[in-house]
Formats: sequence, C-alpha cells, structure tokens
Amino acid sequence: MTEHDEILDSLFHSCAFHAYLQIALETGCWPPPSEATRQRAYDLYEQALAEKNRRKSAKHAEHAEN
Repeated sequence: MTEHDEILDSLFHSCAFHAYLQIALETGCWPPPSEATRQRAYDLYEQALAEKNRRKSAKHAEHAEN
C-alpha cells in the first residue's frame, strides 16, 4: 500500500474526498468551491463519527447483556 492509498483509510480524509466529489457534481465546478467542500467534509465526518459511536455503544450494550 502506498502513502496515497493510506490517506483514504483515514475517516476524515475519506469524508473530505467524498465531499469534494459531491460538491463538484452538485455545482458543476471543477475544482469545487473550497468553503462549501470544507463545510460538507466536516458534516460528513461528524455524521460518520456519530454512526461509529452508535455502533460502538450498541456493541458494548450487547456484551453487557451477555
């Protein structure tokens, strides 16, 4: 795996790349507007973290019941 492959393994970088593509498609601009991309990246990252924490909490609750 190269350095460039590893960067997409980071949750934030994956969200940022997703946001970049979404905003580019929505606006038809290339490159997409940086502020809109930044805001979308943070929104996607917060959503991903919340989902990750929900799964982690559910897993802990499941183990506590057993």
